[in-house]
Amino acid sequence: MLTWLIATLTRLSRTLQQARRSGLLTLIVPFLLLIAVGTVVYALLERWTWLDALYATIITITTVGYGDLSPHSVAGRIFAIFFTLFAIGLAGYALSTAAAIVFEGHHAKMERKRLERRMKQIAELTEHVIVCGGGILANRAAGEFRRRNTPFVIIEADEEKLKRTLLWLHPRYVDKRKRHYATLDEVDFTIEERKSIQELAEETGVLYMLEDPVDEQQLRAAGVHRAYGVIAAMDDDRDNTTIILSARDMARRLGNPQLRIVASAYDEQNMHTLYLAGADRVISPNIMGGFTMVTQMLDQNTAELWDMMLYQQTKTMRFGDLRVAEHPELSGQTTEEVRRNAAQLVLAIRRDGQFLFMPEPTEVVQAQDTLIVMGPNM
Repeated sequence: MLTWLIATLTRLSRTLQQARRSGLLTLIVPFLLLIAVGTVVYALLERWTWLDALYATIITITTVGYGDLSPHSVAGRIFAIFFTLFAIGLAGYALSTAAAIVFEGHHAKMERKRLERRMKQIAELTEHVIVCGGGILANRAAGEFRRRNTPFVIIEADEEKLKRTLLWLHPRYVDKRKRHYATLDEVDFTIEERKSIQELAEETGVLYMLEDPVDEQQLRAAGVHRAYGVIAAMDDDRDNTTIILSARDMARRLGNPQLRIVASAYDEQNMHTLYLAGADRVISPNIMGGFTMVTQMLDQNTAELWDMMLYQQTKTMRFGDLRVAEHPELSGQTTEEVRRNAAQLVLAIRRDGQFLFMPEPTEVVQAQDTLIVMGPNM
């Protein structure tokens, strides 16, 4: 008996907790109080039995009003007037609140399903890149990965930053922005800007996690042990340092010691620290920006070619690495044959740790070479 009582009380407590979380208590308690007040007052004023008083209260609240039981005293009728008005108001509030609870519950359920589906897709990624941050650097990196058909996932805790990143990965939004910059025509950006993060992600096909990338558990959930690399592009160099340390440590312990980490350093004095933390490469936006500005000033045509390569949407002409081990058909060919057969212009060859610049057209490609080429993505 005691065990049954404890189990019953436990279930009742759990039910009450669920009702409180869902907001149902805000509806149930006022109705119970209203029924209690109506029953007591009707019983006292009209001298009805408790059952008749409860019956009259219920038909008043539900506005059924069968007419077989109604107050006869003046006090009872005055009470019935105000009680009916209050009951109707409470019923209207209850219906609207209940509808809101049902809608929110359905919305929350759909969000959970979307999250589960998205996390399942992330769990299936291999040899992908984890982009930490949702600023302009992370956005540009994500756009380049997509153009190169490299799988990636973005981790950003700030909803506004994440949404801005997804907007600049949305082809229609980017086209509108380019048209506006080029012609100054009035363009309606609000169509895309009104969309939710989930809608933008579905339309762009981008996988994301609305989480803090500094949390190492989020890096693990993003598949750091299966990833090819990590981009640490947070606005704070301290956050980038933490991401590098966490990613490097987890990758080593989880069997992915070859994980490549590229980080940004907003303060050039922190570049050495980021290297010490375990970054393979550290990029300074300020240094790169200064170099680009000088190129734009002194080498206009080279700069224009570079801009075209960076911002083109349809073609993917790029500088890049071409590892012969991954394309064994190139081994034994000359650089001229590589240009003709693979449409890749060989600018340099990395062989035995050294660079061979501007190789002769007759230079034979070896199996362990890495070619530095310009051409469409292979």
